[in-house]
Parts: sequence; C-alpha cells; structure tokens
Amino acid sequence: MQPIPYFGERLRGDWIWEPKVDGWRLQVIRYSSKRIECWGRRLERTPNWTDKLPSIVKSATSLPSGTLLDCELTTKRGRRFIPSIFSPKPKEEPLVYLFDIVFYDGEFVGGLPLKERKYLLKTLNLSPPFKMLEYHPLKDLRRELSKSIRGGYEGIVIKRLNSPYKLARDGPIATQDWRKIKG
Repeated sequence: MQPIPYFGERLRGDWIWEPKVDGWRLQVIRYSSKRIECWGRRLERTPNWTDKLPSIVKSATSLPSGTLLDCELTTKRGRRFIPSIFSPKPKEEPLVYLFDIVFYDGEFVGGLPLKERKYLLKTLNLSPPFKMLEYHPLKDLRRELSKSIRGGYEGIVIKRLNSPYKLARDGPIATQDWRKIKG
C-alpha cells in the first residue's frame, strides 16, 4: 500500500507508527528456489533491479518460495547514495528496511491484519542488508514525529493495526489506513 498524507483528522482503532525512511520503494520476490527478483516502484521503464542488486538477492535465499516483501531501499549514508549501489563496483552498501509482507509461501497474506503480517515478517530471520523496520503503538503523534526526526528519519508513517494490504491490477492501493507525516 501507499501512505497518503495525514490531515489531522481523528484516528479510530489501534494504530502503530514507524519511522519514515527516505529511500526508494522496493519489492523483493522469491518466486521459486532458483528465482529471486528485486523490483523498484519508481518511474523507470523497466524497474527490475535484480541484476544490479546481487547482495540483496543473495540475502533473500532464505525466503520461502512464493514470498513478496514490501521494503524501502536506502544506504547507511542515506538516499542520495542509492545510485552508487547500482554500479558494478558499489561505493556504498544497500540497506533494506522490511515493513510488510504481501505473499508468504505461495499464499496471499495481504488480507490478514497488519499485526499478523508484522509477526510473519519477524519469523523470516533475514540477514543484512535486510533490517526489520521498528514500529511502536501510536500514543502521542507529535512526540512520535519529533522522536523520529531526531533519529534522522524524514517523519513517520502511521498504520491501522487491523488494516489489510490492498492490491489493484497495477500495484498497491493508497488507503486511509496508512498515513505519512513528514517533519
């Protein structure tokens, strides 16, 4: 799913917040035991980044076949160094923040509540460059936003804990269940 801006309206139900990582959206897909691909969600004609990101492909070999992860690609030195990881001799290492799982072991799990998908993510035990994106219960929106910005992030994304991952033919659907707030 895509986050949409938050306009200050009242939030109902249980929500979490995650730091908003400034990077490029990435989907890592393990089709079979021999085929893993990395796809960007930018405006390129062919956003298949598999051949350019061998370290990510290698680290994803522990995923079960039929798994699709929704992630944010960045580097330890930030977004502006992302292009360097696509070169034959990268000057920076990728960092992949995991924030959702859409398919697991050949099953669509997007219909499960977010809290169950987060649990599935934790069971994957992926090694670097993968890193689970930390999340916390939403209590005080301003405090959480300030904490995230002080931590070097560009803001926060708030998500309803019982929300599904909604897909359309061309990809995720933006809903009221994921909201971004930038500092």
